[in-house]
Amino acid sequence: MHERTEADDEEFERIKREHALLIESIEVTPVAVAVYDDQDRLIVWNKPYERVHARAFEKLREKADRRRLYYDDLVRVIAEATMAGDLVDAYVRQRVQDQRNADGVGVDRNYPDVGWFRISKFKTQSGAIAGFAVDINENKRHEARLESEISRREALEEQLRIQANTDALTQIANRGAFLERADTEFRRGNCFGDYLSVIMMDADFFKRVNDSYGHDVGDKVLVAIARAAAGGMRGVDMVGRVGGEEFAAILVHTALAEATACAERIREDIASLEFGSPMGPFKVTASFGVAQANAEDRSFSAVMSRADQAMYSAKRSGRNKVVSR
Repeated sequence: MHERTEADDEEFERIKREHALLIESIEVTPVAVAVYDDQDRLIVWNKPYERVHARAFEKLREKADRRRLYYDDLVRVIAEATMAGDLVDAYVRQRVQDQRNADGVGVDRNYPDVGWFRISKFKTQSGAIAGFAVDINENKRHEARLESEISRREALEEQLRIQANTDALTQIANRGAFLERADTEFRRGNCFGDYLSVIMMDADFFKRVNDSYGHDVGDKVLVAIARAAAGGMRGVDMVGRVGGEEFAAILVHTALAEATACAERIREDIASLEFGSPMGPFKVTASFGVAQANAEDRSFSAVMSRADQAMYSAKRSGRNKVVSR
């Protein structure tokens, strides 16, 4: 039997001093620190770690003081307070497994009452787990502010894009946006051999409306015509204001006969509208021209030009008509 010597006593005292210094160092660090042995029993921790797991320590203080607090006990307290009961057991098992597989990779976790911490855990040679929790609440607040600012800017950019592509009065596409979409659909139709038709429409005697009833009433007429035209379109089609009282529509996957029927329905809707004015109620009409893209067309402007010619033919032949070409 080995007899204890003075050297042994000195070594024992040295180990005690070093252990005390280690514990003291852990206690004064602002970072939450905890060490679990190879049986997942909590053996060393500091006050910041208690604050992170305040609910668990409040409930399990006696176990902690007696060094009988295990990792699954701690996790279970938090799980039972934050999730449905039927999910708790599986969650606790997964967290214990994650603890045993500690690889040093930081994981962000939100704890009740104290907020966000980045948890890093490391496995020692003896199988113990050393964990560190760094307060990242300020980082999360900064991220939230940054995300909010990005969302605000994206919303503003979208608003500006819509404004740039929208006619301010009628709230339908303006000329630039309409022609851009029309050109895209024309090239797509050429590529896939698909039908594309164009409707041009122009309010009849619109100058007379402005002169007789004023521009405010004239604006209301244009808004109503735009709504009637847009109401006659499918979701895949597009209508735009391309001039003062002139509107145009592209109808994808649509041959001339179907587009002509669509124009006729819109013409009837416009003719049925009634407007009020200081001089009494009045009605307006519109003239329509319809054209279908064909193999000879080299650009959308050729199709639009034919529809425009058909529209003026409708005006010359009495107005409030639909003419197809």
